[in-house]
Amino acid sequence: MIGLIALKLIFGLIGLLLVVRLLGKKSLSDITPFDLIYTLVLGGILEESIYDPKINIGHLLVGIILWGSLIYFIEKVVQKNEKINRWLKGEPSVLIKDGVLNLKEINRNKIEMEQLRQLARQNQCFSLQNAKHIVLENAGQISLAVQSEEDKVLSVMLIDQGHLQEEVLKTHQLSTSWLKASLQQRGFKNISELVYVEWSEENGLYIVTNDDVIEKIYRIDG
Repeated sequence: MIGLIALKLIFGLIGLLLVVRLLGKKSLSDITPFDLIYTLVLGGILEESIYDPKINIGHLLVGIILWGSLIYFIEKVVQKNEKINRWLKGEPSVLIKDGVLNLKEINRNKIEMEQLRQLARQNQCFSLQNAKHIVLENAGQISLAVQSEEDKVLSVMLIDQGHLQEEVLKTHQLSTSWLKASLQQRGFKNISELVYVEWSEENGLYIVTNDDVIEKIYRIDG
């Protein structure tokens, strides 16, 4: 029994190494969700087979070889067919282009504004006002270019797609009446028309309206 488990572990390790080779020289951040499915399913095959005495070495080998062959075939197909590649693995999405929010693309990728701000901060951009381009890559990470490398101003979001962030206002000792009055002074009477509003002590209010966003879905290939 112990010898059988040991053999299964050895063949399982060999199978995992082969899958890694089939995926190519990718770092963890470059692995797409589809690539992750490869390894998760293979891990499930190994987990079910190692401690099940009804599954012998032959069954395990057939499973590994069949799954590895499918991976190899799919990888070859997507390398040769751009449409299939995009359908299976997706394509980069432009979330901000030339400083303009691409709201449809943001919503299509199920990204909340605070998530977008977090992704920007992780790339040393602390205000969307300073974001020139933000591209969401296939693997989920972002590529970001800023308007100014010198601008490190930390901002807070006060309005998210027409909704007041009341807890944020309270946390930073800002009142709703102050915000509404400040917006009215700039000609914005209806909060529901505002897609995004952030504030910083240094730069004040940064306001994005429905008229300021990109209406069409824009992808990296234009």
